[in-house]
Amino acid sequence: MTTRSGQIVGFNSTMGSGIATLSVAVEPQGYVAHVPCEAGPTVRALRNAFGDAIIGQEIEFELDTLGVLASFIPREV
Repeated sequence: MTTRSGQIVGFNSTMGSGIATLSVAVEPQGYVAHVPCEAGPTVRALRNAFGDAIIGQEIEFELDTLGVLASFIPREV
């Protein structure tokens, strides 16, 4: 698995598809990663970690071998 860290800059999902994209400004490289993920479980995990204010939050995240979000944890800044 690949581990990265950065700041959440966006979250987009399509109603009914079950698929979403978590956008993260990756540090220190400075690019925005558009990470595919499962919509429902990711929304629930983000709300459990940060409440309704997820944009601007710092996370460490792992991608599986296909580049899909496997897990994340809040990062202390």
